[in-house]
Amino acid sequence: MEGQEKSSKTKKAIILSLCVVTLVFACIMGTYAYFIINVNNDDRQNAQIDTGTMKLTFADGNPTINERIMLGENKTKTFTLENTGDLDAVVSIDWLDIVNTYMEGSLTYTLEQSETEGSGYTEIIGKTNVPVTSTAFTTTLAPDIEIPVGKKYYYNLIITFNDLQDVDQEADRKANLSTKFTVSQPSTNRNYDLIIDPNGGTLGDTNTVQTLTKKNGETETIGTPTKEGETFLGWKISGYGSSLADGTLTIGKSNTKVVAEWEKPIVGVIKKLGVTPIPVTDTMPDFSAITTASDAGLYSMEDDYGTSYFYRGAVTNNYVKFGKWANDSSNGSKAGKNMFWRIIRVNGDGSVRIIYDGTIAYANGEASLDRCSHVFQVYNSNYDDAKYVGWMYGGTLGEPSTSKAQAQTNETNSTLKSLVDVWYKTNIVDAGYSGSVADSIFCNDRSTPGQEATGLYSDTGLGYGTNLTGYGVLARFKNGNSNNYTPIFKCPQKNDAFTVNDEEKGNGALTYPVGLITADEIVASGGKYGTTNSTYYLYNPAAHSWSLSPRAFIQTNSLMTLLRSGRLENSLDLFGSGDVSPVINLTAEYFKTLKGTGSMSDPFRAE
Repeated sequence: MEGQEKSSKTKKAIILSLCVVTLVFACIMGTYAYFIINVNNDDRQNAQIDTGTMKLTFADGNPTINERIMLGENKTKTFTLENTGDLDAVVSIDWLDIVNTYMEGSLTYTLEQSETEGSGYTEIIGKTNVPVTSTAFTTTLAPDIEIPVGKKYYYNLIITFNDLQDVDQEADRKANLSTKFTVSQPSTNRNYDLIIDPNGGTLGDTNTVQTLTKKNGETETIGTPTKEGETFLGWKISGYGSSLADGTLTIGKSNTKVVAEWEKPIVGVIKKLGVTPIPVTDTMPDFSAITTASDAGLYSMEDDYGTSYFYRGAVTNNYVKFGKWANDSSNGSKAGKNMFWRIIRVNGDGSVRIIYDGTIAYANGEASLDRCSHVFQVYNSNYDDAKYVGWMYGGTLGEPSTSKAQAQTNETNSTLKSLVDVWYKTNIVDAGYSGSVADSIFCNDRSTPGQEATGLYSDTGLGYGTNLTGYGVLARFKNGNSNNYTPIFKCPQKNDAFTVNDEEKGNGALTYPVGLITADEIVASGGKYGTTNSTYYLYNPAAHSWSLSPRAFIQTNSLMTLLRSGRLENSLDLFGSGDVSPVINLTAEYFKTLKGTGSMSDPFRAE
């Protein structure tokens, strides 16, 4: 009981702030503590109606009300309507350009009418909510009032600030009501504007705003618009009494606007993840330090498509169950088993980048080679030319490269790419899962920033043949000794941005949309060169997994970075033995259909 009394007293302390100014009749202008009605022009106005002339007059002769109004109280404004024409009239009183940001039901009104000033009032509009809208529009206050020629009627407009039971009305403190009033044609005979705005999308064969003319109760069929790269959420309607059901809009007694609402794919994916990302502008992890338990979370960084959100640390909510190993002899003991993955990041286009992680959901740090698709594989069978650091390279196997452009022409598959492509075709394409996989960039960064950037002695920066060359990842991390230890998700060279069909942002060189994790993604997730880290989700003490990032060509040996026992290795010879965990990207549309919470016991998965 005591708590209820305290709540009531708190709500009673909220004071209505209204603001009404008239062009034709009256105006409400907002103030923190007062209900104010100001008239900032003459106290009477004439309105010509087809069947007569109406004169509006403030009967009390007072152009303002300046009084406090508390929850549960009301204020009244009195006016008259007089037909000074020579014909009987039917008119409508309208809220003109009303904006009301109070809670639904906080403000209500009634309208009383009398033929005698000060007495004999009859309620002609019962308790009605003041229309709630953040966008100004015109709507009916009182429809179809009959006023015979020469007749004068008296009106009380009573606005009430309601104390809503069991509702927190704190938001009403900062709300606003602004409007004007007018008289016009009777609402039932009046034409209203119906404005259809696809909001950047295309409806039918047009992307322009359409304006139609409709009467109250008339309908219009409204289809579903489309917009490249975004999802249609529905139509937002502003118009008193108008409604939309099953694609049919019914006009109420006001001008009505319908605006298409859209959502970028990445927004829907982030909602599905059920986590709040940490924006890059708020904080950026210290990538030069290994992760701790407090670092676990979803952070943001720009990529080639926009803002990407990446998992870092020992997160436990990025498990995905997607696909099964093909049930054939080539897959050995894995045949017919489920595939589990971990989310690396959400790409800027909304697709979700995932890395293969086993036939069951493994806990962070659990050692198992089952968390790899292949073990003990070479990256390239040849290694004596700088071109062999490429996921694809120029010329045929054994043919020396003669320029950087020739070395980095995407003509011939690396040994590992051919292996991964066969795996993808067998287990994804042939199994019917490829429709859920997006064509997003895999960056095989072969940029050659030179000796000053890489710190590699005698770095020529040439990137072909047997010229000693350091690559972009070496410049960014310098064996872990650099103070500027910052990964990137933007691919420095378009030629290295491997895609299947996308040639606007990517190179369009792939046969299948599958690749490997990059050194930058490993560092972003929690890895560091030469330092073992067990407090992040990629930690697998059993695996020595290939990345897609070349480090350097030195003497006769091309070197790739490697995720080994939870740390990023400085290098691995191309002919060395490494393990493989393929990376793919799920489409935003598919990912949003998955159920689950992303936990080890409840992974994101299809029905």
